[in-house]
Amino acid sequence: MRRPADQDLPPVRAAARRLTVEALEFRHEVPRYLATRLVHRFAPPLWSARLAPLHRVRRPPPVPARPGWLPLRVRLSGICGTDVSLVTGRDSLYLEPEASYPFVPGHELVAEVGADGVPPAVADSPLQPGTRCAVWSVLGCRARGVAELCRPCREGWEGLCERRGDEWPGRGIGIGFNCETGGGWSHACLAHHSQLWPLSPVVSDEEALLLDPAATALAALLRSEAPERERTLVIGGGTIGLLIAYLHCALARPGACELLVRHESQRAWAERHGVAATVVRGASEFLDWAATQGMKAVRVTGYGHVFRGVFDRVIDAAGTRSSITQALQAVRPRGSVVMVAAPPTLDGVDPTPIWYREITVRGVYVYGPVPWEGESVHPFTVLLPRQEAGTLVLHDLITHTFPLGAYSAAFAALVHRRGSGAIKVAFRPGARLD
Repeated sequence: MRRPADQDLPPVRAAARRLTVEALEFRHEVPRYLATRLVHRFAPPLWSARLAPLHRVRRPPPVPARPGWLPLRVRLSGICGTDVSLVTGRDSLYLEPEASYPFVPGHELVAEVGADGVPPAVADSPLQPGTRCAVWSVLGCRARGVAELCRPCREGWEGLCERRGDEWPGRGIGIGFNCETGGGWSHACLAHHSQLWPLSPVVSDEEALLLDPAATALAALLRSEAPERERTLVIGGGTIGLLIAYLHCALARPGACELLVRHESQRAWAERHGVAATVVRGASEFLDWAATQGMKAVRVTGYGHVFRGVFDRVIDAAGTRSSITQALQAVRPRGSVVMVAAPPTLDGVDPTPIWYREITVRGVYVYGPVPWEGESVHPFTVLLPRQEAGTLVLHDLITHTFPLGAYSAAFAALVHRRGSGAIKVAFRPGARLD
């Protein structure tokens, strides 16, 4: 899809194109991608985000090319697990067609309408300049200006849009993976007005930033819920895993919920929020923990331990081979395993328990509706009113914030969580690097 040249644009938009803003730009550079992947895998202490094809640049702010689009000034933008996998080279190349290069990452963001020198492409917008918004980043038919919505978009499943790539802004799945819209790791980006959720003054930027990962956690809980399930295990102490366990408690979902984490800082956060969590770092500690849960284990020479799990539902929020293995070990026969974060490969994971114990495995991808009180609703309609009422308190998940210029330190905090105590790390694009 051709990017309009300055001579194709109205004068005011051509002038905006000549402005520049600071951004972190991810490029399709195969040698650097392979370098970050190999070093992170084989020499983790030597790894740095500067090995990745992620560049600190000055670039023109994105310019709206269709009616309905608004320029945004980014206030706060998160780094999610998908972003970490991208920068470390651990992501699956299956997702390669879902991005358009070069793109500015950052799909978790809080922004205000308006950007210096960039006019909107919509008249009479209900969102006035300065309106602070949370962003639903995925690009569906509405954002692309398609008159007849595809079936998934009609049903609220923009994340499964069938028209991706047909219209501007091209094939990138959403803000933060699309070269035309930009993303949150910048001072400015674009969004369609249908993607913006105005925020009450009582909801802080930090609370609002957690709406996107909290929507993922909510989807994992509600889409896999069943009346007969009494015991839920969540594996993973990152942002999503902690939010799943916390929402299970805060929203009084049925049954009991337990949480396995890898770091003491994660366990401490869970405890402060009324969630039971256990630190389990490896196979030996998992075996000891399993014994406390009433799980029988038989050691098989040349294989390891075969477990008989007891949990009705296990939600894997870690997305590693070891977490998938533990999920299959902990789930009861005919129980379910829910994958919220997929590992880049399942090499080394034995699928025999899925067949032999008739385990149901399902994936959960956030960008669609959730079942709530007999209706199918947008996740934000469940979460945002509770943030406004103060009954959901999420902001202390954000443990570290950095200016864009300190991106290497930001990723170091995430990759080396045990030393940093990091849970959620975010960029403040307007902050200065001292």
